[in-house]
Amino acid sequence: MWKQHRESILKSLQNCGLHLFCFYSRDRDQILVKIGASAQKLRDTAARKRYKLQMKKEYLSAYAEFRHDYPGRPEFRFNDRRIISHIYQTHTEDALDGSSIFKISDKIDLLHHIIQSKDKDCAGINPSRLLHQGELKAYFPIHDAQGIEKIKEFQWKWFWPDEEHANRLRDYFGDKIAFYFLWMAFYLKWLMPLAALGLFLQFIDWCARTPDNPTAIPFCVLMSVWCLALPHFWRRQEAKYAISWGSLDLVEQLEPHRPEHWGEQLINPVTSQVEPHYPLSKRIFKYLISMAAMSLAGCVCVLCILVLLLIRHNIKSEVHHHIVGFQIAIAAYVEISNAGLDLLTRILTDHENHRTQTEYETAFLWKGAVLKYMNSFFALYYVAFFKEHQTLFSEPMECLRDQCLLDMQAQLGIFVLFRLLVSNVFEHYYPKVRLWLRTFYYDNASCMSYMHGQTLELAEMSATEQQAKKERHRNFQQFDEMLLTHGFATLFAVTSPWVCTATLLAVIVEIWVDMKSLLESRQRPFPERARNNEPWGVAFEVYGVLAALTNVLLLIYTSTQYSGWTATEKIVFFVFLEHVIFGSKLMMQMVFPEVPQAVEVLALKQGSVVHRCLEGIKVESQMDFSLFRESRQQEDVQVFGHDLLETDEADMTLSLQDSGKSMYQGVIDEVGTLRVNIGMPVAAQKQEADPNPGGGQPLLQLQLWALSASGKDVLGSQKHLFTRGRLREALQCAKPVSKRYQNHVLPQSTASTVSVFHTVSEFLSVKRDGRCRLPTMPLNCSFNWQSKTRQNIFARC
Repeated sequence: MWKQHRESILKSLQNCGLHLFCFYSRDRDQILVKIGASAQKLRDTAARKRYKLQMKKEYLSAYAEFRHDYPGRPEFRFNDRRIISHIYQTHTEDALDGSSIFKISDKIDLLHHIIQSKDKDCAGINPSRLLHQGELKAYFPIHDAQGIEKIKEFQWKWFWPDEEHANRLRDYFGDKIAFYFLWMAFYLKWLMPLAALGLFLQFIDWCARTPDNPTAIPFCVLMSVWCLALPHFWRRQEAKYAISWGSLDLVEQLEPHRPEHWGEQLINPVTSQVEPHYPLSKRIFKYLISMAAMSLAGCVCVLCILVLLLIRHNIKSEVHHHIVGFQIAIAAYVEISNAGLDLLTRILTDHENHRTQTEYETAFLWKGAVLKYMNSFFALYYVAFFKEHQTLFSEPMECLRDQCLLDMQAQLGIFVLFRLLVSNVFEHYYPKVRLWLRTFYYDNASCMSYMHGQTLELAEMSATEQQAKKERHRNFQQFDEMLLTHGFATLFAVTSPWVCTATLLAVIVEIWVDMKSLLESRQRPFPERARNNEPWGVAFEVYGVLAALTNVLLLIYTSTQYSGWTATEKIVFFVFLEHVIFGSKLMMQMVFPEVPQAVEVLALKQGSVVHRCLEGIKVESQMDFSLFRESRQQEDVQVFGHDLLETDEADMTLSLQDSGKSMYQGVIDEVGTLRVNIGMPVAAQKQEADPNPGGGQPLLQLQLWALSASGKDVLGSQKHLFTRGRLREALQCAKPVSKRYQNHVLPQSTASTVSVFHTVSEFLSVKRDGRCRLPTMPLNCSFNWQSKTRQNIFARC
């Protein structure tokens, strides 16, 4: 059964034009399949998907949707052709098959679309569902040896990236991975001056033997403004990267549902595909369950921390190095309980049954952020605001040397150092330990063989199979760790300025660990397009607001400098400082908008360039080419006394006569009868006789020439039953007919008038597309020539 299912999947991939290369694993218990596509297949898919590709530098490196060259139509003499293949940037020099316009990330994205989409010439296979059902063991893009070597060559650029390295990361790993490492490097740059200042202020604190000194106020204000300015200026940097990557105008698209999503099978009104639907009314009840579980978990975490603090207080005189030991124990408990809270958050989020991966990650983020905030920082908040001269379970509590800022400084230092050493070491070696455990389980390998690099599991395996054995990369966990590190660095920085320096070292170690993990211990992730780091940008902004409030509260309510102030004075001072801090943020946003003006101007210029290139519009210089245009007579512009097209709706009355006229007008329009009475003045002198009297055809031809070549307002003296637009259309159609008879001479007479009565359907056939053709049947024409001697001429033409 499974063999047939596997063969059907492989056939579907082949039938849509993909290239497959299948081979057995080392143990011949799995089949590995390499999937590729030709350059023409990628180009056709990109054109069908309207995939955006980068243009050349002379086109401002903008991103435009891919289109095939259009040769044009012969009936238009190929004037509508569009040759635009030259506008796209080429990224390789040796590709002669047309694939050089695609970056590595573009090829992976298009190939993934062909595999999972149900569009034309696509396989329509859902790899996520197969992974969830266990039918597929791994699904990932293979590392490119040449590309990965270029990235490994300049490892120091991961800490201080330039534009070239940023583009290299984006082209290989996608926007989301590139944005994460660029954010880490940006955070590192912003932290450097603060770390240097923190060391200087910490030296002053050591000399004063307390952080409660006059330097606390300016550092508190500076730290609060820094926390608020960091997310704002990062968004400006994000906009610069997004405009260069073509994702500034990226809009949200309809995401496919998660394979874990379940519900009633209904038809999606957007995609017209059957998929599970779970109503919001049922999910609200699960939201209430999640809130109750989170509240209970938060209370349990707080209770455990209070118990640890109570045990520390009771046996502090009996245990050697009791303070440091219990502070380390609290830090270890916080890290272990955070892992447990991650598990609880995942269970609650799975139970809520979110439809898309974005909804799932957003819900997971806010649950985890709230629980970890309570668990990680409650001990510090308790020491800062509730420990001094308070009781805990009927036991009186006191701070270290009666200075809660000093007590909190020691606990905060333990937290930061524990995360710097233990957490990063665990994150770096955890994938390798799991690999050794699998090796020990399957091949009975010893610990010494693993330490010497002799892993039997990877022996004689192909590079593809070795990558399949690795863990998947999860960018979410890295942002989650960084958010907690940012909280420890900013929330209580006024008590421990040196924490900024320790956080600087932690960020450097975090970048190095994440780089090694991504390049060596994890599978290559699928490149994902993104405009920014959201929702993590909002999370860092919320932490900035909390840091500003916390530092000001610590300064006013915990410092001994303001212990003699009344509650009213403290509140007024708190409001004053907060207005100064948040006013500074508002001023920064007004002076430095979130999207720089240069980026907005560049986006407008790129949009104009893309439109001109795709539509074949040439830019002409500001010169007057009227002398070079075809010389032709222009009709005089007639100015009326009032707007003839204006209708007075207020004076509308019902008139049977007008209704009859309107009905008659409509009938005549439908039948196609045109009556024109045109009075045309001719020269006054006496003319010779008609060279062709009685020959009606020359007279009709001359009359047509007169209508088209007179160049005067021939519509002013017309009496017709057609609308003015239909009459003008008929006269325009008469012009190409008259040009064939321009050699005839118009007979002249004194005060002559020509009256023509004919039918449009017999004289000229006017098509709906505006083209004209000659009549195919004879036409009866009646001419009335008025002169000194009245003559009636009846001609048949």
